[in-house]
Amino acid sequence: MKQKDGYLDIFIWTEALGCGEILSPMLSSYLHHHDFPIHVIGYRSDFLRLPSSTKLKPMIVDLSNTKQNLSEIGTTETELKTAYKLGHLGTATLWASLIMTRKERYLIHLDADTIFLGDVVTPIIQKLKQGYGVVGTRRPYRFSASRKTFLSRSQHYFQRDAVNTHAFGFERYCIELSKEKILSSICGNSGSRVINRIFPVIDFFDRLAFYISRKRGIYYLDSKGQARSGVHNREGPFESKMISFAAVGSGYAFFHGYAKSPSPSYEEFAISSYSLYARHLLGKEIGIHPMESPYLENMLGRLDRENWCLL
Repeated sequence: MKQKDGYLDIFIWTEALGCGEILSPMLSSYLHHHDFPIHVIGYRSDFLRLPSSTKLKPMIVDLSNTKQNLSEIGTTETELKTAYKLGHLGTATLWASLIMTRKERYLIHLDADTIFLGDVVTPIIQKLKQGYGVVGTRRPYRFSASRKTFLSRSQHYFQRDAVNTHAFGFERYCIELSKEKILSSICGNSGSRVINRIFPVIDFFDRLAFYISRKRGIYYLDSKGQARSGVHNREGPFESKMISFAAVGSGYAFFHGYAKSPSPSYEEFAISSYSLYARHLLGKEIGIHPMESPYLENMLGRLDRENWCLL
């Protein structure tokens, strides 16, 4: 696929399987700031209220899909719905299928609950074209704020930072794993003998990011320096081009009974995140107290939804 400025072999995608309601604000803001086509993966019902643009490339997963005619996606609606009932296994199944079936060299993922205030794709492409295997913002390990045992704190002290997956890219050619189930387990961080499991991982895709980084390295877009360890800068030049939520799609699924989280605390967080998103960007109340985030509420209160910028 040829894109502007002579860039080749780039696949940009987002997914909203079973939660297409949240897509419209994200895509409207994306289209305002980007010329690059974006592939949108969802069930047929997820495409009912999307903005109209030739830059949107629907990839519909439905019951007519089979392994024989699914060259674009590589998995079926039945498989995905079963996997998504188990949380991140659904995302891992989809991503592994894309990595195995796409032909492009560079894959760029954007979360469906992210609002764009500027062009975030060009900086990712530029660093990928310079030879980095993974490009995104820091997911800190040594300086992680997550709750950890003494053992995991000690282990994470020596592990390099991973990347956040709400807006990031990676080189598919670096991944030499040939079995989709193994790749899916690594995306979801259950791991296998193929990937070193000495260090516990924090979040989705981290184990695969470390695998790729050993071949091509990582570039952290929110850091002036590229040290192995640092902090995530939400107010840097890259992150300031987005309003980034977390777990809105999961919250939508939990709230509507499409999935069940094994962690009550995560389920509560995800639903409250969906409630905040719904109030400010979908114009509706879901009857659940929204997540309290002065940072997000300040940005949402200043959001100009015609020009997709902050006032």
